[in-house]
Order: sequence, then structure tokens, then C-alpha cells
Amino acid sequence: MDVYPFHHQNLFFNIITDYDLTFKEIRGILDYLISVEAFREENQEWGGGRFYTIRLENVEYEVDVNYYEVVIFRRTEIAGSEKNEGNIEENI
Repeated sequence: MDVYPFHHQNLFFNIITDYDLTFKEIRGILDYLISVEAFREENQEWGGGRFYTIRLENVEYEVDVNYYEVVIFRRTEIAGSEKNEGNIEENI
């Protein structure tokens, strides 16, 4: 996996992934994670991340968040009949 430093909404993140994602995809993922306060330090434990399943348009992402490190370990295209735009699930 590669590590990409990324600046968004005045915050710095490490995006860790094997995927070639667009800026739009990364910003969409980060916007969602910021909106659910995934980066609040009091919610975190060292070494233990939090998992999120995020659907944006016709793509579902499996994401692990540990402080400001975001590991995108799965990106799945969703068929047109399963498309549920903006549906976001959180897994603990």
C-alpha cells in the first residue's frame, strides 16, 4: 500500500491505499468522515482503528480510520440496480 499525504479542510491526512482514487473520491470520503467526527482524538485508542462502510454514488468503500490515517482497503463498484446514492453505513 502507498501513503499519500493529503490536505483537506485545513487538516492533514495520510491516505493509505492500493487504489488509484480521484480527488473527488478522496474528498467525498474525507467529507463524510469529518461530518461523523471520525477524527476526534477522544474517540480513538492507539493501535485500534474504526471501520466505516461508505457509499458514494455507485461506489462502496471500506475504510479504516486511526487518528488522521485513513486506510482505504476496498473499493467496489455497485451495479445500477443496487445504487443507493449517499447511503452511508458505519461499522464498529
